[in-house]
Amino acid sequence: MVQPVPPPSERDAEMLQRLRDGDSSAMADLYDHYFDRVYSLVYNQVDRNKEVAEDIVQETFLAALKSAKGFKGRSSAYTWLCSIAYHKVADHYRRQSRERKRMVSGIDVDTVDDEENPGRQPQPDSLIESAETRQVVNEALSRLPWDYRQVLILKYVEEMSVQEISQVMDRSPKSIEGLLTRSRKALQTQLEGLREG
Repeated sequence: MVQPVPPPSERDAEMLQRLRDGDSSAMADLYDHYFDRVYSLVYNQVDRNKEVAEDIVQETFLAALKSAKGFKGRSSAYTWLCSIAYHKVADHYRRQSRERKRMVSGIDVDTVDDEENPGRQPQPDSLIESAETRQVVNEALSRLPWDYRQVLILKYVEEMSVQEISQVMDRSPKSIEGLLTRSRKALQTQLEGLREG
């Protein structure tokens, strides 16, 4: 059953109205109120790359500032920001794909990823089981197609309803339900492969 999108809170409505009216402190309030949640969402979508996440979050809030006058307030400010962030993450992956095709022809993509993240340190052997489980799940997620990863993060990390996810991803609720089903199956397959390997 599709859950209705919760109405924007009074705080959101007031903050967004101030933003549309050109109140410069409104963007600071919006940023302070939602930065951590938007950052967490983006960070998980870009394979936990801190620098990329920071850049995308900055782009997200700048785009929100530019488009605030056109926002009708039919969803919460957070859902609106997630939608913007979703498109910014998609832009990032499109740029990355074009750059790889242009610059890395014939080079192992895994080697390029390691070179792009030289600060990655191997984890100590004494990790607790929950951290190991998170690592396995993150590895499995990273192997999924981008839209599968996105829908799972929005549903299970951000705890959004199907209706909210449909707004963020600009797809019908029925399409999101199908995508969730396929994504869960693909994640299960990846997890089974990692356990066997």
